[in-house]
Amino acid sequence: MTIPIEAKKALEEALGSENVSDDPGVIETYSYMNGLGSGATGYWWARPACVVLPGSTEEVQKAVIICNQHKLRFKAHSTGWICCALATSKNCVLMDMRRMDGLEIVEPDGYVITEPYATAGETQVEAMKRGYNPHLVGAGPNASNLASATSMQGTGGTSVRTSMNERNPLAIEWVLPSGEILRLGSLETPNAGWFCGDGPGPSLRGMMRGAAGNIGGNGVFTRIALKLYPWYGPPYECEGRPPFFKSKALPLGYVRYVSWKDRDLECDALYRLGETEILDYSNRWSASALMSSLAISNQDYREMKKKGELHKVFPNGYWTFFFNANSQRQYDYNVKVFEHIIKDTGGTIIDPRDLGDPAYEVAIQNAVRAQWIGKSAYMPTGSNTGVPPLTYETIDQCMKFSLDETISVKKEWIAKNKIYNDGEDNAYACLDENGHFLHVEHAAHSDWAEPEAEPLGIILKGYGRALEKGLGPAYMSMPAGWAKRSEYSRYMVQIQRMIDPNRAADSMLTNAAETMGA
Repeated sequence: MTIPIEAKKALEEALGSENVSDDPGVIETYSYMNGLGSGATGYWWARPACVVLPGSTEEVQKAVIICNQHKLRFKAHSTGWICCALATSKNCVLMDMRRMDGLEIVEPDGYVITEPYATAGETQVEAMKRGYNPHLVGAGPNASNLASATSMQGTGGTSVRTSMNERNPLAIEWVLPSGEILRLGSLETPNAGWFCGDGPGPSLRGMMRGAAGNIGGNGVFTRIALKLYPWYGPPYECEGRPPFFKSKALPLGYVRYVSWKDRDLECDALYRLGETEILDYSNRWSASALMSSLAISNQDYREMKKKGELHKVFPNGYWTFFFNANSQRQYDYNVKVFEHIIKDTGGTIIDPRDLGDPAYEVAIQNAVRAQWIGKSAYMPTGSNTGVPPLTYETIDQCMKFSLDETISVKKEWIAKNKIYNDGEDNAYACLDENGHFLHVEHAAHSDWAEPEAEPLGIILKGYGRALEKGLGPAYMSMPAGWAKRSEYSRYMVQIQRMIDPNRAADSMLTNAAETMGA
């Protein structure tokens, strides 16, 4: 769809002509996304009518109002890690937020004020200089912390210490789909600053994102304050060239791989480790994921997989655990407690250096920087389709039920040559908030161009199994069963319609509801 001349002119006057384009070449680049989920949908999405680059909250507001006036839809994205960050409606003005990359560390209060295009990695570099550390979402240091906190999933390996990112927002600046600017938390109180997320009045943070985020469908979040957490130093440094940088030693840092033969004992260990509150990072991976990170090419990966050496070392998957202590006494205590729990539950501890320097670099760079998650998610086919249930739940439910269900579904699809054979178990998991909850998601690799590929089918099959067996699907720890699942979606659609009377926001959730006649 082409944008009306009057609408384009209004956008150019509001944002500057250099920040507005409907050039076919530009539009085409914003309709291709080989990101998370692309294996199920194909790489090409709806072509937007226009692309704009706002540079401030005021410019975002002007663009949203213009879309309302001209019956256009809009969608904002930050660093664009997931394919549905692009337009899903053809009459959409796509807002690329790259000009809004502001970042301010507030001391001594310990929070960061961030705009959409400031990445988690940039935030971490600045925060560590001051003795802080942000949450790093599993998408990696290239992702936007604002996006994961407001509009998408917010979990990652550091969630055990730094919480899930949806629980970290403080004050928020939010351009509603109607064009009104809403300021949540202490930001709405004159001269109070950005320090608090709950006042005055009721908190709207839950409504703003729901359980799993609304993927940009609730408006545009232009600035937020996020909690930071202690980092006991020194700042993480490395030298050399990618992919295997040489990390400088953290004097009081400790990283180990751990595996278990018995799933019950593994779960017992995870409960106990969470309760100790000694960890800064936890991440469950498979031998296939480690090979994906160690390989320097697809051919290298296939040769490693054929030899099968890492599958022999980690036949049941493994965990990476890391902590960075604030004193030698704490370090010694943490090591003693950690090793006692692992030994008591029959686990095997492996120093990553025993598998070679690259294996150590994958471990430490993941633990501190979330550096390798994306690489493992996309090798060797270049796409990743998550297999439901994709559950947030108790450790037992995730590890004993949801994980086994996704392995079962993958076995069927691998046998039919509908997805790539990555060894069946290629699941990622992490502990949340030193507690008894865990997040698990399972990668399935495919190539949309392969004639037998059917990655969308594995999503539908995974959903069906989850609902059939009472597992909370799609990142939610909720009563399964379609009635309860659809009840949640209906509430989110009602909220979206309330704050968006003109249906200006390009909301996937509401689009789907309208398609189904809801």
